[in-house]
Amino acid sequence: MGQLSIILIVGFLCLFAYEPPEDIGPIYTTQTAFFYLILTIAPILLAYIVTTVIPRLLKSYQSLTASVFSNFRHFRLVFEVLCLGTFLFGLYQLDLPVFINYLFSFFPFVELRQSFGILPLIISLIGVRLVFHNSNRASEVRYTELLSFHLKFLLLPLAPLIIYLSMLDILVRLPEDIQLFLVKHPYLLIGLLLPVLAGAYIFAPLLMQFMWKTVPLSDDILKEKLENLTIKSKLKYRGISVWQTGSLLIANAAVAGTLKWNRRIFLTDTLLNYFTYDQIETIVAHELGHIRYKHIPTYILFSCLYLFSYPLFIIFVENPILQLLPVNVVEKYPLISSVGSMLFFLLYFIFGFRYVSRRFEHQADLYAVTLTNKPDAFIAALERLALFNSIPMSVRRIFELFNTHPSIHRRVEFIYRFIKGETKITRYQNYLIEVKVLFILLPIFCVVVLLLFFLI
Repeated sequence: MGQLSIILIVGFLCLFAYEPPEDIGPIYTTQTAFFYLILTIAPILLAYIVTTVIPRLLKSYQSLTASVFSNFRHFRLVFEVLCLGTFLFGLYQLDLPVFINYLFSFFPFVELRQSFGILPLIISLIGVRLVFHNSNRASEVRYTELLSFHLKFLLLPLAPLIIYLSMLDILVRLPEDIQLFLVKHPYLLIGLLLPVLAGAYIFAPLLMQFMWKTVPLSDDILKEKLENLTIKSKLKYRGISVWQTGSLLIANAAVAGTLKWNRRIFLTDTLLNYFTYDQIETIVAHELGHIRYKHIPTYILFSCLYLFSYPLFIIFVENPILQLLPVNVVEKYPLISSVGSMLFFLLYFIFGFRYVSRRFEHQADLYAVTLTNKPDAFIAALERLALFNSIPMSVRRIFELFNTHPSIHRRVEFIYRFIKGETKITRYQNYLIEVKVLFILLPIFCVVVLLLFFLI
């Protein structure tokens, strides 16, 4: 699901980086809506052909072609990127924001109105996910639950951005002298986004309980085991909630919230129904590892570092490159002005953020094994998680670069190396060097950006 969030946010950033051309002609509502409909359903239709129609046609043939198409059914990312591609085509070639402003001109909040333009991308992504689920399903699932799950999961990362846009719409309605002050001091807008991001992490448990149906943990035996585990770890959280997934059979666990008074651990009902007590205990210990090494606050700092490094990228990298290009080329192909920002975002959050995230997962794994002293139970839990969530046990290293978690095979191998006492692995029991560098870079970048804003 991580790729969906990245793709959606990239689309959202491009939507707001769009600048309308000066020579906009008349808007033909029916024709434009028809073309947007074609662009929206094209990736869904192509995914259905590749995952369902062609395999059925080739079912009676034991050929290499049939084998290729059978394996290709699992590459959702290809079609999710295609969704982004068709969305960007509509954005820049059909002037999507102009069409949205015309269609929803009755809506008074300008920034929020523009956010409606992300709907075609959301529809495409959900449609592709439903198609792939239908082609790979191992059990019957209620599609209303599946649709609701994907919709909520997609809207979750957009919540901070929607809140920020709402605040901008409010600022536009403030007295003119305050607006002029904000224009002269743009760094204040970045400062406005910081508490929104921090609040998203702090109040994540409330948001998750609001979006998904949860109930308190009622299994007294398991509750006692987990309470003893908490005492042993000397870590605090408010409680454990059970996320009811219904027919989806999602096996997962998560920790949310940065403060002791609102921090909460979430377990899906599938864990309670299909995993042993020892396995659940090790899974919860893994989540306690995220608390022990302060991974959530580190993610907040990582997001803040992006906000302060992005202006530096614009000033020292993107703008000089754009100045080297002919003006008529930049004006003819407006996507060029957004390519740099997109690449920076992707490099930062896919290769940077996910690299750190994978190392954090290893760190939490070792904490789970150390705290419970049940490595066999934890390894069995990882293998069952892969089974229930249709996760491949092994992933090629190059594809793992795009994941927030290492492959199950690599995590198990990592645990065995830890048991053998390899020095390179045991250092994960301390704070990682990446975290220390992050704490050093953030204040430096803050000072540099503030100085640049004052000087410019």
